[in-house]
Order: sequence, then C-alpha cells, then structure tokens
Amino acid sequence: MRGLLVFDPALVHAIDAATPGTQRTTALLAARRACEAAGLTDLDWIAAGLTALAEGRPLPSPLDDPAQAWQALEADPRVPDRTVAQAVPPKRPPFQPPAHSDTHTPMPKPASLLRITGPAAALVKPPDRAAPPTPQPGEATPHTMRVTFGELDSSLRMSQPHMALPALLGAAEANPLQAALDAVYAAVTAYGEDYQTLLQEIRSACQEL
Repeated sequence: MRGLLVFDPALVHAIDAATPGTQRTTALLAARRACEAAGLTDLDWIAAGLTALAEGRPLPSPLDDPAQAWQALEADPRVPDRTVAQAVPPKRPPFQPPAHSDTHTPMPKPASLLRITGPAAALVKPPDRAAPPTPQPGEATPHTMRVTFGELDSSLRMSQPHMALPALLGAAEANPLQAALDAVYAAVTAYGEDYQTLLQEIRSACQEL
C-alpha cells in the first residue's frame, strides 16, 4: 500500500474507489504484465496460476504455499536469467513558500504520512513506535531484505523473475483491494525503470472499467 503510494498517489485512490470487480481485474492485469515482463508466462505452473486467477479460483500448487512457490522458482531451470533496475519513484518538487503572503501554508507531508481515506485506510498499518531489533549476521533468512536509507540506487540490478512472483501471489489476496494494491506495486518493481509504462496501462484500464 505505502509502496505504491510514493509512485502514484492518484492511482491508489482510484483503486480504492473502484468496485471489487474492478480491483480483481486490476490485480490480474498487474500479475499478468509482471509475469510477461519477467518471461514467466511460458512456465506451466505460472500459466496455471494466472488461469486460476482469471477464473476466480484459488492458486494451484505450488503457488498456494508461498514457501513452495519460491522454492519452485529457484529450482525451475526454465526461469529466465533476467535482471531489472530498481524502480525509483518520481521526485516531488521541493516546497516553496509563497513570496508574499500573510497566511500560513503548511509544509507538505511526506508520502508515508499522506492521509488515506476510504477502505484503503484500513490497509495502512501505523508505524511501530519501537525500532525492530537489528538482525545479527547469523540471523539472515532467505527472505532477508536489504534496506537502504537515502536515495535509491537506480543502477542496482535485481532478478526480474523474483520481482514478478509477488505480483502473482499478491493478486490472490482474499481482500480485492489488498490484492490490487499488492499486485500493482509488485509489478512496478518487476518493471523497474520502465514502470511508467505499466502504470499508464493500469490507469487506462481502471478508467475503462
């Protein structure tokens, strides 16, 4: 939810205001485009997952278990060896106070503090007050994520199939709004530097629906 917010706040609100049917269609479109971009649609178990989503059925094995899905991705020799640059959200213009004004203009809030209304508000979790414990070297897991503070490194290359799989898994969420937001954000990361192409298609599809 918050991840997609920094890329396109207007799209988040549009998805939030859409009907559950439109949200499901959006989730499926994002999952399909992510898998196509990563070259995964030729894999039988990925194609079966997309078909199940289109027919409103639960994801089949191994996609019905995230741990097994990741293992299948690692073990399948047909998975393309593709990389993609990190998606960098658009920069917001710096705040410029009015040259001559007696009225107080509040500072704009960062994306992480933007007010969200409607059903999407229930999906935003408040930040933890206490900082999580710092993992030690021996505590790393296969799902450990590296967090970088400051500017995102657009030169960083990541495995595109690994960025695309969460779009397929996210599109199967029970809550259609959560499914759409998760799938679209994962698809953004799968598209990397070309994510604007994806978001333009998603916006057009939402308007048509």
